[in-house]
Amino acid sequence: MNYEISTAQTDEFLDVAALDRIAWPNMNDTFIPDGEHIWRVWCDHATLLVAKVTDREPFSETHEVAGALVMFPSQNGELFLHKIMVHPVCRGKGVGTALMKTALSGAKVPVLLTVDPDNAPAVALYEQFGFRSRERIDGYYRPHEDRLIMEFLPATAS
Repeated sequence: MNYEISTAQTDEFLDVAALDRIAWPNMNDTFIPDGEHIWRVWCDHATLLVAKVTDREPFSETHEVAGALVMFPSQNGELFLHKIMVHPVCRGKGVGTALMKTALSGAKVPVLLTVDPDNAPAVALYEQFGFRSRERIDGYYRPHEDRLIMEFLPATAS
């Protein structure tokens, strides 16, 4: 599978929204996908990277969205990595890694993300990219949804 990473274009927001609904098929009872309207806003005003397949496999059309990453500025002058997702048929092919490396390589300020503190594989993966724990917040989203806030400090951050 060949793919290219680029900044999403305005006309790709529906493809990214569709990917968001299928990226976590086993979490339908706890996962709330973002609506099409917010993907349009992020297409226009945030960092929205897409990985597009450039050959016919595994999709039937070229330039199908295989993955996406969105991050946006916070009020504290940092970036918040809101979501990274890879189409189920494209997992294990380096798409997520390429999206993450592209996003972090362009960061000039700290990048934050949240993760379930009990999800040890995800925490370990983020640590491999250079993220470190900043703080744990119990009940971050809802009473039963605790989060670990992790941060990546780029070499250019002061």
